[in-house]
Amino acid sequence: MNGILITVLIITGFLVYKMISSSRKQEGYKRWKATAGSGKEESASKSKDTHGAWLRQALGVAAPRPPYVPKFDDESVAWCASLLGVEANKLKEILENIPDYYHEFWVRKRRGGYRMISAPLEELQSIQTTINSRILSSVTTIHPAAVGFRCGRSVVDNASPHLGKRYVLKMDIHDFFFSIRSPRVKKTFEQMGYPPNVSKIFRTLCCLHNCLPQGAPTSPSLSNIVSYEMDKKLAALATKYGLTYTRYADDLTFSGDVLSKEQIIFEVKQIIYEEKFAPNYKKTRFLNEYDRKIITGVSVSSGVKLTIPKARKREIRKNVYFILTKGLAEHQRRIGSNDPAYLKRLIGELCYWRSIEPDNMYVSDSITALKSLK
Repeated sequence: MNGILITVLIITGFLVYKMISSSRKQEGYKRWKATAGSGKEESASKSKDTHGAWLRQALGVAAPRPPYVPKFDDESVAWCASLLGVEANKLKEILENIPDYYHEFWVRKRRGGYRMISAPLEELQSIQTTINSRILSSVTTIHPAAVGFRCGRSVVDNASPHLGKRYVLKMDIHDFFFSIRSPRVKKTFEQMGYPPNVSKIFRTLCCLHNCLPQGAPTSPSLSNIVSYEMDKKLAALATKYGLTYTRYADDLTFSGDVLSKEQIIFEVKQIIYEEKFAPNYKKTRFLNEYDRKIITGVSVSSGVKLTIPKARKREIRKNVYFILTKGLAEHQRRIGSNDPAYLKRLIGELCYWRSIEPDNMYVSDSITALKSLK
């Protein structure tokens, strides 16, 4: 009984296969006849069908190749090369091979996780530095609340406006540089007055993987320019509620003596989304009058003057003490450090401390004592 059933299934399958095969041959013959009779019109129709390449190959119909259109016209390349002080052929080579002119690597974040750094190689870095100095540095559409990446401004300028305020709200933008996509960068150059073809070249030179790379000298300035509308809206929101607003890169800070936490956070998020960014929910912090308030690494908790956090002070004091009493070599041996630039880094820490507290005599004396050991 089982043998008969298997035989019937085999015969049925064979008949179905023959029917399908016969149908395909007839359809192919009809298509061949239609192709033979339609001539050039059919050939033109096939070239428009981008999804039918496999069918054209099966039927022997050759689709004409579209003419080659260069990504960048020679006139625009030559103009940009002259402005940037580079040979036109070299600029064209870089434009067509942008990823080859970056060195990408990961660095560990202080609070866990990793950050991708895309460092341009020397030739591209030189071009980006020129774009930054000749074009971006003269742009005035940067909001006063944006204090990061600006000449003569520092974390002190970001923290000092919030000194003595009762409440502080800190928020963060998720993947700030990567959120600024290449179409926005091109539009930014067009708004500066450059034609589309030239703006396209500048965009290509300033972007990697269709966004601003973290590590390019042009990215900080462009991020401030692109963020102007967001800063303007957030500053207006702060004024509406009697608050102070500053932004340092991706760190947003609001402060005031009266602060409706839920309402402000809701409206800030709305504005951030409107401007094609996204808030980093993990880094939203609301600090009341009793909380320790640290803004971009600077403490405003005293309400009177800016200081660095106490934990950082203790660490620096400890290292300075042991170096001056036990010697640099012995101190590094005890802490297991082989860093040849350890002393230079510690002096750098002290110089940063002095920039926050310029009247601190301990800091000035420690810098002098450590420099005498060099």
